[in-house]
Amino acid sequence: MKAYTRYLLSFCPIGLSVCLASGQDFSAQKTVTVKAGGARCAYPVDLDGDGDLDVVGAADLNDKVAWYENLGAGTWGPEQVITTDADGVQRVFAIDLDGDGDADVLSASFIDDKIAWYENRLNKKTQGFGQQQIITTDAESTSCVFAADLDNDGDADVLSASSTDGKVAWYENDGDGTFGPQQLLIAGAWGVGSVHAEDLDGDGDQDVLMAVFNSDRVSWFENLGGGSFGSEVVITTKAAGPRCVYTEDLDGDGDPDLLTASFWDNKIGWVRNLGGGNFGPLKKIASNPGRPKSVYAADLDGDGDADALSVSYESDTVAWYENLGSGSFSAEKVITNQADFVWSVYAADLDSDGDADVLTAQYYGSKIAWHENFMGVPSCNIVFCDTDGDNQGDVSLSTCDCSNGAITLALSTSFTGEFTYPLVGLGTTAVSPTGVSELCLAGSTIGRYRKDAGAISATGTFSIDLLDAASAPGGGVPSIGGALCNGNTWRFQYWHRDGMNPSRYSKGIAGLIN
Repeated sequence: MKAYTRYLLSFCPIGLSVCLASGQDFSAQKTVTVKAGGARCAYPVDLDGDGDLDVVGAADLNDKVAWYENLGAGTWGPEQVITTDADGVQRVFAIDLDGDGDADVLSASFIDDKIAWYENRLNKKTQGFGQQQIITTDAESTSCVFAADLDNDGDADVLSASSTDGKVAWYENDGDGTFGPQQLLIAGAWGVGSVHAEDLDGDGDQDVLMAVFNSDRVSWFENLGGGSFGSEVVITTKAAGPRCVYTEDLDGDGDPDLLTASFWDNKIGWVRNLGGGNFGPLKKIASNPGRPKSVYAADLDGDGDADALSVSYESDTVAWYENLGSGSFSAEKVITNQADFVWSVYAADLDSDGDADVLTAQYYGSKIAWHENFMGVPSCNIVFCDTDGDNQGDVSLSTCDCSNGAITLALSTSFTGEFTYPLVGLGTTAVSPTGVSELCLAGSTIGRYRKDAGAISATGTFSIDLLDAASAPGGGVPSIGGALCNGNTWRFQYWHRDGMNPSRYSKGIAGLIN
């Protein structure tokens, strides 16, 4: 019987998160779920193929892997369970494992020493996810799983770390989701909890990184080709109790540098990649007394370089560090200190507005949460009004660039066989919605597009080219081809009828047209 303390043992980084920095760089926490009992990991990925990022989570106390559908505009569907047979699950990852074009799910579970995967069947007749398929149960105290093409044959192989036997191992993918036996890179690296794959030496194949908690070392293994790896090469022993290692180009020279989180010295650090498999010393970004658990890197402020993210579970803190260029970083910018025993962090565009939001998994409270990024405010396809509780009337702009020759204003999820027509307003103000279907356009210039106005759609969809001169709006709106493409912010809504209900309105969308 394996001794196991759920709240202490687990050493795998999780990578995505952003924070609520001063100046409202990020929103307060927004909840995805509070049903992920002992949440260890939340990973962003498009599982249902609809173009936005869903979330797959690991719930340690429930032995559960589940996913949460992104419904758009920062809202999430109910929990959909993939399995409850991942005993002490620590980490999830998602990638196409069987070559069918969609993202399958991987899990690493601590108590049953198991690496397993689940086929994505959401777009197949059977729907949902397939049953658990075990890759190995010979990874004692499995703490991390990752996937990358390690043998250059075009499919994603699986990489694991297990802390009690100190193994880093990989499993060859035969191409259809069938995996070969365990192949060891190392055993006896006790406390190894983080593995990652990246081309570190610039030779075109995926090398392997590990962080070993018990011996304070971060090391790499060179990919020699053909599924062979070199011996361990230590990069640093100056990270006291490293919990996490991640890679990203932090100094803008085109190669992947290392980002680390270490427990005993409470340090967020980075290591410069000097090229050719050589590395500089570990440099401190920040000292965080809250016991850092995970790090991630992404361009959070939209200035073209990768900023650093961290989570610290004793202080419940999610924070980011602005990349100032040339390997320099700002002081810690706290996104929140209310992330209860936060365990993982990633950054990705969760609300489809073009910037990287932050996603976290919090052990206490069984919560998966996200923070909206306010720094990279988009200029096109901004949903400024959503008044219909039945979600009737999604609307989108194909572009806001007049040089493309066409700008399509499209309506979907409307009522079938009913009249509809598009409305336009000029200005940056809008009516504050009251929660019922209503017109949100405001200002002195509001008009209705004339072309095909009052059209009936059998499918509940409608679209119009805003640059088609024949569709020029009435009601005093300037003519198409003139004022529309002059750098103003225009707001659009569709009016549509619902049976005997004479007026329903779509979401409102805005764009800077030029």
